[in-house]
Amino acid sequence: MTETDVLIAGAGPTGLVLALWLHTQGVRIRILDQAAGPAPNSRALAVHARILELYRQLDLADELINRGYQLPATNVWVNGSHRAHINLREFGTELTPYPYLLTFPQDEHERLLEKRLNSLGIFVERKTTLQKFVDNGSSITATLACANEDESTCEAAYIVGCDGAHSVVRHGIGANYEGGTYVPLFYIADIVAEEQDSPLFNGEAHLNFVDETFNLILPYVEERHVRLIGTTIPKSTENQQTNTSESQPEVTFEDVLPEIKKTTNIDIQKVNWFSTYRSHHRVAEKYRSNRAFLVGDAAHIHSPVGGQGMNTGIMDAINLAWKLATVIKQPSMTLEAKDALLDTYESERRSFALDVVGATDHGFTILTSSGFIPHLLRAWVIPYLIPLVTRFQATRTEIFRRGSQLVCCYRGSSMLNEHTQGSEAVQPGDRLPWVKTERGDNYSNLRDICWQVHLYGESRVSLKEWCETKHVQLTEVEWDEKHGKAGFKKGAAYLLRPDQYIAAIFEGDGLEAKLNAYFSTRGLPC
Repeated sequence: MTETDVLIAGAGPTGLVLALWLHTQGVRIRILDQAAGPAPNSRALAVHARILELYRQLDLADELINRGYQLPATNVWVNGSHRAHINLREFGTELTPYPYLLTFPQDEHERLLEKRLNSLGIFVERKTTLQKFVDNGSSITATLACANEDESTCEAAYIVGCDGAHSVVRHGIGANYEGGTYVPLFYIADIVAEEQDSPLFNGEAHLNFVDETFNLILPYVEERHVRLIGTTIPKSTENQQTNTSESQPEVTFEDVLPEIKKTTNIDIQKVNWFSTYRSHHRVAEKYRSNRAFLVGDAAHIHSPVGGQGMNTGIMDAINLAWKLATVIKQPSMTLEAKDALLDTYESERRSFALDVVGATDHGFTILTSSGFIPHLLRAWVIPYLIPLVTRFQATRTEIFRRGSQLVCCYRGSSMLNEHTQGSEAVQPGDRLPWVKTERGDNYSNLRDICWQVHLYGESRVSLKEWCETKHVQLTEVEWDEKHGKAGFKKGAAYLLRPDQYIAAIFEGDGLEAKLNAYFSTRGLPC
């Protein structure tokens, strides 16, 4: 018997989400962090629609929305001249219950998650460091160091590294962290503007380009309380093409203020805090080694363009949580079935991380590179082309899908059955499309971490009996033409995984036998 089922190293958003989702599924956990509490000058601010959809499982979405700020629009400025205004309220309205970008500081986000964890009787072991661990084959033994320098050991069935870019768990499994470091230095400041009529403090986002640098103003809580995020090229590195050093040049807010004023011309009332950091683009070569896993920044890290980092890490945690819970809570599963299920964590999440890192790297390069073509893109193409193309609903929809992580899918995973209906049809591996009709929406029952079956258009007594016997939730959705437009097929049954992705689609007679075959061929309990 191990002391705990899962030892979680790191209590940032990914570690806390993993702890919440595991505990809710009956898994014993320990979670530790070397810090005394959430960092007050945290970087992540954006919370995307896909995260809010998944947060419904633990009734977290509404509180996050009530405390966050919904961005109504964004603006583009070039060398102090206003070039574009983009209304964000017109994006995503047919895609999700949460058709907006929510800003909510990471430190407050962490406190909200930790408070929920505490209410369940689970507490983060603060000022406790994972020093090393040994994989014994059937368990892991971790060596921990407390604030008073006392050492202790922990026996766990599995260990998950949510411990950031310098992950002890990643080093422990010998995973290379492939990628590079950007030359521009990022800075971030939490500021309050003067009470004056400024177009830059109107509750909207503002992207400002100046030469080869840029800054972004993101409001949160209230219009004049904003995060100012930008890049600068320190004199010590401005003539270098690459810089892989972890050391950071000494840069103060006064150093970057001239660059800020060159494009924004703002009067700042108060700077609550200011920090700088190097940004990297890296993906670990593997996410799993037997009983050890990597999640979040321990597995992938990239530029803050698009606010994808924290959101990607949270989705890692939710993907891994139900798979770990399944193998831990179902002793009847064979070792082969357990390994096959856990292997899908890396195959599903690493491929998505590679796509995200590639996209953010490309975007950051456009925003900061020197030369005629990048300057042309920043000064003319981006400011004028984006307002033009976003007049079309199809373009707005695609931008929102990609930016909000609704685009994430796991087609081709071994967890899925094969099903072909045409390129426009819903496929196994897809996120369940959200459809709202006059009778309600098909997301109303997506509030539990469990397997579900959604049946569109027909009621089948035999399927209802099968679901009751197997303790699988069944949602019967009355057919509407909107379901067809979204890619559903009338009369088809859609099997949903606990993370709300479609695992299989069944049509015709004998649905119960097809469902039984899905679970039995993968060694999954049902």
